[in-house]
Amino acid sequence: MLDIFPVPKSLNYTGGHHTKNANPILETTSALQPEGYSLTIEPEQIRICGDKNGLRHGRDTLRQIQEQAGEGPLPCMEIRDEPSLRVRGFMLDISRCKVPTMETLRNLVLLLAKLRYNQLQLYTEHTFAFRDHETVWREASPMTPEEVREIDSLCIKHGIELVPNFNSFGHFERWLRHEPYRHLAECPDGFEREEPRIVRDHGGTLRPDQTTLDFLGPLHDEFLENFTSGQFNVGLDEPWELGQGWSQPLVEEKGKHTVYIEFLQKIHKLIEGRGKTMLFWSDILLERPDFVDCVPKDAMPVIWGYESDHPFAEQCRQVADCGLDYIVSPGTSTWNSFNGRLPNALENIRAAISNAREYSALGSLLTTWGDNGNHQPWSTMYPAIFYHAGLAWNHGKTSHVHLPGILDRYLFQDKTGQLSKTLFGLGNADYIIERPLINCSPTFHFLFGTEKKLATTLGDTEPQLLDRGQRHLEETRTWLEAAHPQCPDADTICQELNLAIDLGLLGLQRARGFQSAGQVPELNEKRTELANRHRNIWLQHARLGGVEESIDYIKDPMGKTI
Repeated sequence: MLDIFPVPKSLNYTGGHHTKNANPILETTSALQPEGYSLTIEPEQIRICGDKNGLRHGRDTLRQIQEQAGEGPLPCMEIRDEPSLRVRGFMLDISRCKVPTMETLRNLVLLLAKLRYNQLQLYTEHTFAFRDHETVWREASPMTPEEVREIDSLCIKHGIELVPNFNSFGHFERWLRHEPYRHLAECPDGFEREEPRIVRDHGGTLRPDQTTLDFLGPLHDEFLENFTSGQFNVGLDEPWELGQGWSQPLVEEKGKHTVYIEFLQKIHKLIEGRGKTMLFWSDILLERPDFVDCVPKDAMPVIWGYESDHPFAEQCRQVADCGLDYIVSPGTSTWNSFNGRLPNALENIRAAISNAREYSALGSLLTTWGDNGNHQPWSTMYPAIFYHAGLAWNHGKTSHVHLPGILDRYLFQDKTGQLSKTLFGLGNADYIIERPLINCSPTFHFLFGTEKKLATTLGDTEPQLLDRGQRHLEETRTWLEAAHPQCPDADTICQELNLAIDLGLLGLQRARGFQSAGQVPELNEKRTELANRHRNIWLQHARLGGVEESIDYIKDPMGKTI
């Protein structure tokens, strides 16, 4: 039985074999759904039909069949295949400390192409080398215009749209902390917020006025000229302190959501004037669904939510009822974690895509973030990337595939099956200690949290559960040691996962010490050793910029506000 991924919609064996190993006949047609294809293997010939991208997918399916047949004949068959969702995207955060190397980005594009993703976004706050703003990106090892254009060309070659992504309202703290930009802040001298708890001595949100629009316009022009995409994700999420500073009189007069929508409309005019379709995160909008009618009809909300119980059904229905095109956005659940929260990620993705289909969304954008230092191993996002790819292409059959086996065969090239077992074991670690949290893993807070946060996260967790967590992590290391991956970056993956296990174990040790003695143990020697390993492994996937900030969490956890 053939094992093809993503799983085709329809595969029928017709009897007989093709023994000639002939090159396929390629037939361009518009009769099929965009990106759909048909593949017919007959005794005398092989034929693939589809549009440009459909032919690419058909050739990839044929390659998988040929690889499994080896030197033997190919079984005759008919395959008809097409995507469940039109947009199948992935978004990588390149602003939270970690900017990937060009080699890493190239390899990511090639993987996404094999998995039939057709959109990539690189979430950007300050990590683009704007000509006149070196103060902002000097220490960040940013993407240069030439590098963006190279990735854009590579994406086009492989049927992927590189959609520009530059947050243009909230999450502007990497700019507003610098003196030349403080005047653009809603709260130039900082702000406090209770939920989530944030204390800053500088602003994080732009003031919603004409001065900001005049500032953003040239930035958008310089950024967008490196992309061929007709879309632009401007963010606009989480303007935490809106109404606390410059806009306070406006918010008191009109209400926060009216001020927000009016600024969104002005940003839309900027983007419309540049001939782009505006995408934006929908969190503030969906706090007041009655404002959905105020969104310009050619703007595209991105409904994001990263927990397994996120109300995608309700939110998708609200946006769909207004006739807006939109996409959903689940997450890999890898950030604020060393091990990933895999059960949460898989259910979150399943719910997002199911509701995207039910309520006629254009597609789904899987996101992965790097909050609080971006310490997670690169490989912890792979299970979610594969699962999302399979569901977005064939929603009906992907739930039946054996995902660990797919990862071992198609990515890790590990015949032992132990590397995927390690990843799935790590992904379940939160549940082993019976302490799953929202948007983070307990071992992350155990290692990096202040004394107050550590006490809150521990709660009434019994010591034997912490011991069980330790035994589980130690067992995952035995699986990792038994793995024999043959993929090009196998050594790096194993180093990353070993470090992740050690970070988790040290978090548990810190929690046990606090639980038994009532004070947080320092563990200086071990933290220094892990920080040095973290630096060396970081540089195998990412650039130098941001690594010291990430390391500081390991070296001096009590100095952070996690």
